[in-house]
Amino acid sequence: MKEILKSISKRTLFNILIFLQVLFSILYFFITTISMQAVINSNISANSELDSNPKRTLHMEIQNEDSKNFSKFKEELLNANLVDGLTGWRNSVLTPDTHVIGERGDNFDNVQLANGSEKLKKINVATGRYFTDADFKKENAIGSKSKPFSMILGSEFANNQNLKVGDSYHDVNDKYYKVVGILEPNSKWFRQTVSEGNIMVMDNAVMVAYVNDPENPLMHYYSILNDNVNSDDAIYKINKIAKKYNIVVEAKTISTELNETYSESVSQDISWVIFSLIILVFVTIGTSILIVSHMYMRKNEIGIRMACGYSFKKVLLLLWGEFLVVSILAFLSALLIAYISYSGGKEIMFSAYYFSSFHLSYGIVLIGIGVFLLMCIPSLLVLVFKLRKVQPKDLIGGK
Repeated sequence: MKEILKSISKRTLFNILIFLQVLFSILYFFITTISMQAVINSNISANSELDSNPKRTLHMEIQNEDSKNFSKFKEELLNANLVDGLTGWRNSVLTPDTHVIGERGDNFDNVQLANGSEKLKKINVATGRYFTDADFKKENAIGSKSKPFSMILGSEFANNQNLKVGDSYHDVNDKYYKVVGILEPNSKWFRQTVSEGNIMVMDNAVMVAYVNDPENPLMHYYSILNDNVNSDDAIYKINKIAKKYNIVVEAKTISTELNETYSESVSQDISWVIFSLIILVFVTIGTSILIVSHMYMRKNEIGIRMACGYSFKKVLLLLWGEFLVVSILAFLSALLIAYISYSGGKEIMFSAYYFSSFHLSYGIVLIGIGVFLLMCIPSLLVLVFKLRKVQPKDLIGGK
């Protein structure tokens, strides 16, 4: 090994070229495969966390805001008996009244749930109760001391804040809340939209009953289709009603949305993976040519070694060792960069977190090792083939 390292140190430029070629080609392969894995994981996560039937659940994205017209649109839509209500949520921040300006650590994730959200995903309350219809009515909840908003706490949040069911909570915006329940540990909710596939762990966050505000409606709504209502017919009628009130809405079933996102993303990612494999092929060819050229540049040295008693095997192991040491270091560097950049684990927002779909999995590492070996084998075989053709006297003589 000392001899290999000594030989590497004498040929800095050549080994840097080998190192960079392997590093960037392997790193690019890791990035493209991680991206494809993220799409697959997000799709699986969304499907597994959704309790309602994705083929019978509509996602409506409202793309313009007109409070008066939206109220009329909503009323006519519900009267059309197409869907079982409209629900949704908004992600916001809860800041206690003890907040110090400039500090971020005492801000907490607050999911404002509209009535009916539990139809999409069951919410398990360990202590107390879930929201009732009364909690969502403006005549009962305006955020005042006498009419506080109803709140369900994450288990960790409740312990850290020393709160229990029945307690009051006051935020920095002078809004009051009443604790009606505490979630079971590891309770989850969707980070933004269902199709995004990022699921928040709510242990150190809160849920608040969203009281309908015509002046500030939600932008994303979800509805479960009524029995015997065809999804295509429902979407057509929803668009017709929306057009009547000058509402711009994009309505799709979650199943369609997931399939479209999956197909588009996977198709694009497959192209990038194929491109990365093409790069790897060219790098492999280029590396093989570079190694053979460098071997001929060292023909006098190799010839002298063989004349002094070095066997073919020993010379070959020296050349192999130099190449493998540099290549393995490049591979490990690419692996380290990918791990640091896509370490997965917890993605912290304010207090809640979700597990990122972009992470370096064991599967990708194993595939990367396989690809790396396939890159190295041609160069190693070329060295064997070329070295067998030469004789020590020819090398020393410069022929």
